[in-house]
Amino acid sequence: MQKYFLGVDGGNTKTEYLLCTTEGKYIDVLRTGQCSHENFEDGFDGMERVMREHVAELFSRHKDIGYENIVAVGLGLAGADFPWQIEELTRRVESMGFKNIGIANDGILGIKATSASGTGLCAVNGTGTVVVGVDEQGQILQVGGVGPISGDAAGGTYICVKIIELLYDYHFRCGTNSIMFQPVMKHLGVTPKDMLEAIVKWEFLSPSNMIDIIKIGASSAAEGDRVAREIFDGMGISIGKSAAGCIRRLSFEKAGTESAPIEIVQVGSIWHKILYEGMSDTFIKTVTELCGKHCRLVKLKTPPAVGGIFWAKEIADGKSPSLAFRTDFWKQM
Repeated sequence: MQKYFLGVDGGNTKTEYLLCTTEGKYIDVLRTGQCSHENFEDGFDGMERVMREHVAELFSRHKDIGYENIVAVGLGLAGADFPWQIEELTRRVESMGFKNIGIANDGILGIKATSASGTGLCAVNGTGTVVVGVDEQGQILQVGGVGPISGDAAGGTYICVKIIELLYDYHFRCGTNSIMFQPVMKHLGVTPKDMLEAIVKWEFLSPSNMIDIIKIGASSAAEGDRVAREIFDGMGISIGKSAAGCIRRLSFEKAGTESAPIEIVQVGSIWHKILYEGMSDTFIKTVTELCGKHCRLVKLKTPPAVGGIFWAKEIADGKSPSLAFRTDFWKQM
């Protein structure tokens, strides 16, 4: 009976289920909607219900594949932030019929997908932000990802709120002007007179508005606008502090030298689509200054669910996948 690995990238907006044989032959991928328990009124019940539906849809495409064929599963799930959440998510996934399960915040997938050793950091800067690290002993640590209380001053939502905050600050609290403000107001169709009403209704946080506001901010930063640069550089510093703290609390004894730097995988649309390099420059400068180790930035160039596949194989074999396995699978993506 043929055996398989399953990798799952479960985010707040979309989920990807990636299936391959234990020899590393790509079989199928299902891209579908969200599965995070945080987005369902019935919480973990909703997560389990939806994941069962998704897996059933994937298996329905292959009459000879069922739960009994899956050797191991690597799941990176949004909302897997605390030990009690991971414990409950693991129980739910096991109840479906899976065995040999790895579950952590979805930030772990960037590390597993990119790092040959399966160690390093993943710094997420997308809609939200989080830093996840895996050290040489296999310890996993998450820093941030639970809101302002954990210093999550990054991500698309943060950028939009900050720009609007500073826009209001300029017009009503003697704040600093910026070349961002006029185009943002024009885009939103507001004036100082009706700005407060629009802000209170949070109309500017529609997905399309968020993208356009972020682009305006990034373009202004690239043009040298001080207010805009402070936002994006500030994000680099904020995520850099989280990454440095993660490194210092984990154990990287072999990595962190000039010849063997700690790899930090950058995941998320803000890292990849914002045309302002100062943010990444400030990020890596902050990390190295605070942790005292050499680090290297790596942009994720493969679907995060690939990290779930490599993690599943690591769980099954008790060691990181070989370079040959990883290279062969990357070529199929």
